[in-house]
Amino acid sequence: MSSHLVVEFVVSVAYGVLSALIPIFNSEVYIVASQVGGFAAETTTAVGCALGQSIGKAGLVVALRRGVDLEVFRRRRDRPRKPAGTFRTTVRGWSNRMLGLLGESRWGVVVVFLSAAVYIPPLYPVTLAVTKTRMSAVVFGAAVLLGRVLLFLAIAFGVSALVH
Repeated sequence: MSSHLVVEFVVSVAYGVLSALIPIFNSEVYIVASQVGGFAAETTTAVGCALGQSIGKAGLVVALRRGVDLEVFRRRRDRPRKPAGTFRTTVRGWSNRMLGLLGESRWGVVVVFLSAAVYIPPLYPVTLAVTKTRMSAVVFGAAVLLGRVLLFLAIAFGVSALVH
């Protein structure tokens, strides 16, 4: 493996951790930009970001379970929600039902995997909800890793195919 690929991977892991902790740093956008700009290989970028996000999300679960009070992670809404259309209402209903399954030993890991792979329910609330369950942070991290690797590889290779 060349040193260039190692640097790409390390930078991608670091960006993945950053994006796991601060949602404004979006891994999907980073992956798309890396492929459009042609400055990173698909696999190193996708797997690196997935690994970084898994580390960051699992670390967040551990920190929150140990009682770390992170004001940044509290949700604040000063304005009322806009009325949702039929599609958004349906997706929100699925998300809420799936969040309810997180505490069940046979469905919790599946919900985390689906959240990481297809965004339903969104991974951020799933991460916060997992802290109230008995799911191991290692199992949670592994489910996030598998789901994110599949998603990020699809994004990286899809964009690369469109651009090149």
